Order: sequence, then C-alpha cells, then structure tokens
Amino acid sequence: MAAEPTTRRPAAPTRDIVGVAPGGVVSGAERVLLRDLVAARGAGWSVRLACADGPLADQARELGITRITIPDLRLPEGRRLTAATRMFARAAGASITLRRATKRGEIVVANGLNTLPALTVVARRSPVVYFAHDVLVRPDRVRLLRMFARTVRRAIAVSEAVAGPLRKLGVDTIVVFNGTPWPVATAPIPAPEAPPVVGISALLTPWKGHAVLLEAMALLERRDATLEIMGGTLPKDASYAQSLRERAQQPDLAGRVHFLGHVDDPIDRARTWHVAVSASTDPEAGPLTTLEAMSIGVPLVATDHGGVVEVLGDAGLLVPPRDARALADGIDRLLDDADLWARCREAGPRLIVEQQLTLEDHERRWLTALESIADDDN
Repeated sequence: MAAEPTTRRPAAPTRDIVGVAPGGVVSGAERVLLRDLVAARGAGWSVRLACADGPLADQARELGITRITIPDLRLPEGRRLTAATRMFARAAGASITLRRATKRGEIVVANGLNTLPALTVVARRSPVVYFAHDVLVRPDRVRLLRMFARTVRRAIAVSEAVAGPLRKLGVDTIVVFNGTPWPVATAPIPAPEAPPVVGISALLTPWKGHAVLLEAMALLERRDATLEIMGGTLPKDASYAQSLRERAQQPDLAGRVHFLGHVDDPIDRARTWHVAVSASTDPEAGPLTTLEAMSIGVPLVATDHGGVVEVLGDAGLLVPPRDARALADGIDRLLDDADLWARCREAGPRLIVEQQLTLEDHERRWLTALESIADDDN
C-alpha cells in the first residue's frame, strides 16, 4: 500500500533585522538602537548593525552584535555644497555594501535621516523602517526626507512631535515613546543646608542650549548654586565647547560651573542634583535625559517644545526656548519653593509608570511594530 503523503507545515518566517546608523558615535539615538537590537535578539530575531568605525562599533562588538562596516553617512564639515557631495558619494558606497550584505525580506532599520540615501536600492527588496529620533524643523532636513520618503515602508517616531512632520509628507508613521530603566532608586532628598546643584546631561553641541543655561546661571538669585555639565564633545563642536568653558570662567560664573565630560552612569550622577535642565533651543524628540530625571524624582526645567512637552506633566516646569531670564526664573522657583519641588519630585516616578514610559514598555511596543511589518511583508 502506498504511503500517505506527508503534509509539511510551512516554516515560520525568519525574523532578521539590520540596523543602519549614520555614524560611529554613541548619543541618545544610538543608545536606543543598541538596546532595541538586544531586545529583539532576546525575542528570537537575528540582528546585525551597519555603522562606521567608532564607539558605536565597539559597543556593538561588546554586545555580541555582528557588524557591517559602512562609511560615515553624516554631513561632513566644510562648505555645504562640497559637504553634501561628499555625503552622497559615501552613501553610494554604503548602498553597494548594504545591497550585498542584506537578505531579501530582512527588516532594515534606518536609525537616522542621513541613512536613507544609502537605502534606496535596498528598499526594493527589503522593508526599510525609518526610526525617527529628530523633530524635522530645518528646511534642509525636510527636503532630504521629501527626496527619499518613498524609500520608507514605515516610520517609528519617538514622539508625536517627531511624527507630525513625517505624516505631513505622507510617511506612514507610528509612535513608540522612548523608555527608561525601571524600577530605579529615587534620588535622595538633599540636605537643607547643602548648596544646590543644577545639572544638564547632553552632548556639547550648540542646539542643546548650554550657552543659554550659562547665562541663566549668571542670573540666578541663588548665588550659591553650581552647575554640572555632563556630556562629551564631538570633534566638530570643539570650538563651541571651548566657548562654553571660556564663558564659565568669567567673574559672574567663576568656580560655579563644572564640566564632567562623558559619565558612564549618568543616572547615578543625576541623583546628586537638586534640579535637572533640558535647555535645547531646537525641539527635542523624545529626550532620554528627561525620562531619566523623572524616573529618579529629580525635578526638571525644560524648554517648551518637542517631545518633552508630551511626557513631563507635573514633574517639572516648561519655559520658552532661548530665554535665559525665563530659564533662570524656573530654576529659582524650584530651588526656593520646597512644596513645588516636592510635588515635582513625587510626580516624576508616578508619571513614568502611568504613561508607560519604562524601557520594558518601549521594547514591547517596538517589537510589536516590527512584528507587524514582518507579517505584512510575508
């Protein structure tokens, strides 16, 4: 008697992701990408990372993430036309590498706008997901997205502030808010007699607003308050960082400003602050530093635009951007009003939980978004 035919079940689709970063440095967007790739690997995905040489490649190696080497895709220094020409030439080279390295159907996570020119060919056979960490306000950035919007299958934006400009350009966009580790130890209540410490955690680059914050510190009523500036400096911003140090040496600030550089555990250092500041002059997308300060109960003064407005709530105060006087007044209010300070301190950790802004919440939503894209592609 003939054997009955065996019914074979179709194999489950392979889940493959390659993240593509525009450079080799590690700032907030790269931290988020690395965490998410590790989370995807834990959920059974095969993950790789394409990036240039630098700290990002080193960290990926330490995490056991296979790396694809591509050129730096960020805009080089120099005259804009020359720099743009060089950037697109590098993108062409990266495109060839990525076309050869990626698998058909593999999800390609473009972790920055400058990666899109290198992914136009790849997008013909693999879904490109634009992981958007920036609020597009500059006309040149909007033009760049308009040129390559068709490359993007879907965008994952870290706030509604980020999503708005993308949707206006017709990009299918969902919002997955950033998250912060939870639970974490709350910052201790400072001793009443201790001189207050104001802190900012941000790369020393002009749009982060350090220069405005220094002017605000000079205007504070609390003359015993000191400022800690935590964050590294990119080579292109060396002159800006030097200008901050020179301003900090002027008589009205001398001895009151401390540059910490890169700190391995920024949350632990922030626990020593009375007030945290986000002074960005351009809108922040979904600032991790805001979530970190909220999670440990450090009240925040932030500029009133971008993604911070969507999450801060009663955990701090919002002030107009580029306004040193308003920033100083906000800091003074928190330093002088013990009841207000206590309310903001209590609200931060509560809002992290209520608004589902933990790292676990973020990773769950991010993986759900990728699963949806993978299912649509099969």
